Amino acid sequence: MRIKTRFYFYTCLLAAVMLLSGCGPKTRPGEEQKPAKKPYAIIYDTELSGRIFNVPLSDPAGLTSDNNGNIYLIDAGNSRLIKFDRNLEPVRETGGFGTSESLFGAPRYIVMDNNLNLYVADPGNQRISIYDSHLNYVDLVDLIDFDDPTKFGRPGGIAVNDYGELWVTEPDNSRVSVFDSNGEFNRFVGDVETYSGLLLTPRAAARGMKGQIMVSDEGRGSVYVFDSFGLYLFDFGYDIFKSPAGLDVDDFGNMWVTDSKLSALFCFDRDGLLLYSVGEYGATGQYMFNGPSDVTVLPGNRIAVSDTDNDRVMIYKIIYPE
Repeated sequence: MRIKTRFYFYTCLLAAVMLLSGCGPKTRPGEEQKPAKKPYAIIYDTELSGRIFNVPLSDPAGLTSDNNGNIYLIDAGNSRLIKFDRNLEPVRETGGFGTSESLFGAPRYIVMDNNLNLYVADPGNQRISIYDSHLNYVDLVDLIDFDDPTKFGRPGGIAVNDYGELWVTEPDNSRVSVFDSNGEFNRFVGDVETYSGLLLTPRAAARGMKGQIMVSDEGRGSVYVFDSFGLYLFDFGYDIFKSPAGLDVDDFGNMWVTDSKLSALFCFDRDGLLLYSVGEYGATGQYMFNGPSDVTVLPGNRIAVSDTDNDRVMIYKIIYPE
């Protein structure tokens, strides 16, 4: 898809008008925000590891899931995308190392939109590859602008907001690039010129409650929260994290974040207050991690963590108060 610049001025003006008129981001269609319910523990359930389609899992990274409980995993060490059903049985794989459209250079993060399209960040090929839920290749968003080769950097994490816009973190450029639902470049978020959070080394991104977008910033050791237009709302975890990585939000608005250096999983409430943490460095324990890079909340109050350097994905049951 051809990427073209749009005027940032008009984007800011639109955002300001909507904020002043009280038309901020709404709950997703068909979604009612549930009363706050704060978890107090997770219990080990099972794990994904070993040989998948006769190839050992290696450096599992990005994770996402759909409403049916299917899990989609980036097996970064093998440059492939794997789909598991709700029973954690492998269904299909795709990818492999290369530069052609259906191959990956160095895939890391993945996200699913409301239309069940999958977006895979491929820093090695400097693009976002798009697949359907059956892992059929659909299209790509090319982050190489031949008219301006320095315009975009390598993609990090990705998220899709309520308007179908694709948010792509650029760790090398300390910002987020936003593309519309057609894959056309729209605006930058979090860079110095926009005065929106002033990101340093943004890593992962995820859609939060009420249209918010969360961005983990490894350089600043914080998670930044923006509205759907890219206006900075708040940040949290600066006195807790060392290297915040993957993140997701549960049905009650609680925000789950992995820290790759602390080898831990954290849970914060919707206001950014720490509720719960678990994990320590290790190779074999049920609550031990080594460089966990992503997390996704599953239906049925379950959660999956990609324990990257241990070559496994850990599945837990989230315990909420009755």
